[in-house]
Amino acid sequence: MKLGCSTLLFGGYDLETALEGIARAGYDAIELVSIPGMGVHFEMGRCEQYYVDIRQKVADAGLIIESVGVAGGFTGDQFEAQVKAAAALGAPYLTTSSGGASGDEEYWAAMMRRMKFARVCARVHDVKLSFKPHVRGAVNNLETAKRFAQANDSPWVGLNIDNTHLQREGDDPIEAVRQLSDWIFTARIRDFKSDDMGIGPVENQIPGKGMADVKGYWEALCQVP
Repeated sequence: MKLGCSTLLFGGYDLETALEGIARAGYDAIELVSIPGMGVHFEMGRCEQYYVDIRQKVADAGLIIESVGVAGGFTGDQFEAQVKAAAALGAPYLTTSSGGASGDEEYWAAMMRRMKFARVCARVHDVKLSFKPHVRGAVNNLETAKRFAQANDSPWVGLNIDNTHLQREGDDPIEAVRQLSDWIFTARIRDFKSDDMGIGPVENQIPGKGMADVKGYWEALCQVP
């Protein structure tokens, strides 16, 4: 297991500044994000040399790309472009979310039809898809995450677990890790100070600054195969 940091925390800064800060903090890896409005540290549809240059910058900082993080692409026209960019960057995982709204069965059915294409896309480009159960999303908690993973039953599709999203949806993140361990590809670890649906400021997400059992969550993740 490698411990990394998302460049999303440096959303207001350029990639070089993000890499410098993450390396100085002692991390091994990064989640490289392209999420408009929050943090864009790479773009889709660029030439091969563009991605080669980014990979070199990451390597020069003594880091590796653990995954790329994107949003809004799974059901849109940008999805394959996002997967291609992840492949060009050498990222083993692409992290995204299901979109939609919790309890919307019509959306769920459409999502599962779309997953047929997503699985093929992942296999063709050799990038695994790591779906994050997201507050209010179609896949939003332990129950829907398990339903989603079992329905896909593919080595190319797994889960990105974030303790804060699960707890805000009323689940115990530690128990969720135990029940979902067969499908966990990647994970996010952070703290928070309330069960409100909003995560709150970054300062409250530092482990030990909030109310989450970060140590117990970390120990559960260490047991994931």
